[in-house]
Amino acid sequence: MNKPNEITEILLDQVASGQMSRRRFLAAVGTAGLTAAFWGAMIEQAFAAGENQSANQAQLKDAYDYIVVGAGASGSVIAGELSKSGADVLVVESGGADTAPTISNPSIWFYNIGGPLDWHLPITSVPQLNNRKFNMALGHVLGGGASINAMVWSRGMDRDYDAWEKGGAKGWGIKDVLPTFKAQEDWEGGANNWRGVGGPVHIRKPGDPHPTAPAFIEAARQMGMPILDDVNGPMKAGAGYINMNIAVDGTRVSAARAFLRPNLGRPNLTLLLNTDVTKIDFEGDRASSVSLVTGGAPKSIKANREVILAAGAIHSAKLLMLSGVGDAMHLKQLGIKTVANLRGVGRNLQDHVLLSGVVYQYKGKMPDRPADSNAVEAEAYLSSGVDGHTNDIQLVLEQLPIVTPEAAARFGAPPKEGFTIAPALVQPTSRGVVRLASANWQDAAIIDANLLGTDRDLAAIVRAIEAARELGHQTAFDDIRDAEIVPGPKATSRQHSIDLARTGSASYGHPVGTAKIGTDKDAVVDSELRVHGVRGLRVADASVMPTIISGATNAPAYMIGGRAAELIKATG
Repeated sequence: MNKPNEITEILLDQVASGQMSRRRFLAAVGTAGLTAAFWGAMIEQAFAAGENQSANQAQLKDAYDYIVVGAGASGSVIAGELSKSGADVLVVESGGADTAPTISNPSIWFYNIGGPLDWHLPITSVPQLNNRKFNMALGHVLGGGASINAMVWSRGMDRDYDAWEKGGAKGWGIKDVLPTFKAQEDWEGGANNWRGVGGPVHIRKPGDPHPTAPAFIEAARQMGMPILDDVNGPMKAGAGYINMNIAVDGTRVSAARAFLRPNLGRPNLTLLLNTDVTKIDFEGDRASSVSLVTGGAPKSIKANREVILAAGAIHSAKLLMLSGVGDAMHLKQLGIKTVANLRGVGRNLQDHVLLSGVVYQYKGKMPDRPADSNAVEAEAYLSSGVDGHTNDIQLVLEQLPIVTPEAAARFGAPPKEGFTIAPALVQPTSRGVVRLASANWQDAAIIDANLLGTDRDLAAIVRAIEAARELGHQTAFDDIRDAEIVPGPKATSRQHSIDLARTGSASYGHPVGTAKIGTDKDAVVDSELRVHGVRGLRVADASVMPTIISGATNAPAYMIGGRAAELIKATG
C-alpha cells in the first residue's frame, strides 16, 4: 500500500461521516500534496455524504423506522442495506470515526490491539490458565472489530452452519448462508460455485508472500495435510494462504467502508458517533425506543418499526439485560424490572483460544513484510485427534515473534528476528458467561470466558502445540529457520506443553453465542433473529451463533448482517 492511498481513505472517512468540512478537506489535500489524485466522482460523493450527515446529526428526529445499535461488522451492513429500502434509519455507534492510520494500513493493524480503538475489556481471572488476567480485544470505533482486526477473511467450515440448522437455527445451513457470502464479496480469483465477484468486499490472497508463508504451506504438505488453493472454497480442513479483506489499492475493506460509507449520502440514513445506548425502552412487550447519551446529554428516540441490536456478543447481551431481557433472578438481584425472562441471555459464551506462541529464530535478518501484508499470511485447520472432530484446531503463521509475558518467564524471551506458529483451539467445548456488574450502564460487564474449561479443550490445545512444533521442524523451514526458541529444545514432555498452554493461551477476540438462535430453553432469538417473548427487537451479530465457527468470526458477522437486512426487509 502506498501512502497516498492510505491518506485518501482516511480523509474520505472523515468527510463522508460528517467529521470534516469541505474547506478543511481541501486544506488537508493541499498540505498532503494530493490535489491531483482527489478529483472525481468519489470525492463529490463523499462531500455530499458529509453534508448530509452534518445536517442529519444537527437535527436529530424524535423517531426513526429502524434504530441499529452498533456500527461494527454486522451493524454497518444492516444500516447500509436497510437505507436502500427507503426506510428512515438511525445507526448509533459508541466509538469514534475510523480515521486512524492503523486502520487503513494492513501492515500495522496490531497496534490497534490494546490501544485507544480497543475496548480491551477485562476477563475474570482464569483458574485453568494459572489465574492470569488479560483482556478481550474488541473494536471501539466505527466498523468495530472489522476496523481493528487482522483482516483474515475466513467463513469457517460448511459443517459449522449445517450444525446450526440441525440444532434448531432453521434457514442458517450452508445452502442458506452461502449466497449472502458470495453476494458480499469480490473474490480476486473469479466467481465459482463457492465464490462471488462484484460485491463491496474485495478479497485476496497475499500477492508477494513473505518467505515464511510458502515454507509454512510446504511444511504442512510434508506433514500430510491437504493443501487448498482457496481456503474458503470449498470450506474444509487443510492448509493454504489466507484470504484477506484488503482492497486493490492496499487498504483495509472494513464493514463501515464497504457498506456504510457508500450510503451516507442518503437523506434517510443518520450515523451518530461517540454515542452510548444505555437502555432499550419497552411499552408493554414492544421495544419502543432507545435511551442514549450523545454529546454528554441523555436523549430518548423512538423506533417506529424495530430496534436491531448489533453491538457484539458482549455489549448486545449487556444491553438486553440492562433493558430487562434476561434471567429474571439475576435481574431482580440488581433491581432491574424483568420484561422477558430469558435465561440464555449472556450464557453460551464461546471464544477461540489463541496461544502465543511457538516461536522460531529466523536464519539471519527477517525480510520486511510487504506494505499490504497483514503479517498473517498462511494458516492450517486440522484435527487434534482428541475425538472425532475433523477440524477443531488451527495453526496460524504470525510473521512476528509473539509470546505472552508469562510464557516468556517460563520458557525464555522471544528472539528479535523471529516468527511464530501460533496454535489455536477453534472448536472449544468450554462455555462461559457474560453478566452485569450492576444496573449502571457505565460499568463494564463481567466476562467469565472459562477458556480451556474442559479436559477435552486442554488436550486439544496441547495437541495443537505439538502440531505447531512438528510443523516448524519440517525440512521446508530449513533455509529460514535457525532454531525453536519457545518453548525450546529442553521442552520435551507433555507437561511442558501443558505449561505452555496455561501460560500462553488467551482470548482470540472472537466472542459469540450470548443470544443464540434456537427454540430450546436457552435460545434468545428465533431463526429470523427476533428476540423471544418481545416484539420489535432483534439481535443481529455474533451473539446469535449457536456454536462458534471454525475460523475468524469477522466474515460470518458480515454475513449475519446481510441476512438480517434481508429478513427485516422481507417483513417490512
